Amino acid sequence: MKKLFLLLFVLGAGLSTQAQVSWEEMNRIYDEELYPLAKDVAEMTDKVIAQGNVVSIVKDTGTTSVQKKKDNSVPVDYYDYFLLTSTGRKIGPLEAMQAHKVVHKFLDVLRRVKDNASADNTKEIESILNSL
Repeated sequence: MKKLFLLLFVLGAGLSTQAQVSWEEMNRIYDEELYPLAKDVAEMTDKVIAQGNVVSIVKDTGTTSVQKKKDNSVPVDYYDYFLLTSTGRKIGPLEAMQAHKVVHKFLDVLRRVKDNASADNTKEIESILNSL
């Protein structure tokens, strides 16, 4: 019984360590991948906006945005991530895994738009953006 408990403890600890995303990595992904990609795609279509610390995707049902905002309550450079909806709802600050999922979903959508933007695929691009 002790061995089984120890095995489950070790497996659980290993999985939870792998699931954690460091905030430094999130900041790097946002600053070096998501935001520049959003700026590039914004030049191709008016359905994407990258301004200040916000990346927005305009869909038929409204706008969905991710915002990176500095948390001034701590003495180090720490940023909170928020999900903003067209209804004025501000969800956040997001937990690490939530922020990871949101940022990577935006990255995925923007990459697909950029890949399809080389040809005149307006309907397909709008379909991709609305799938967010």
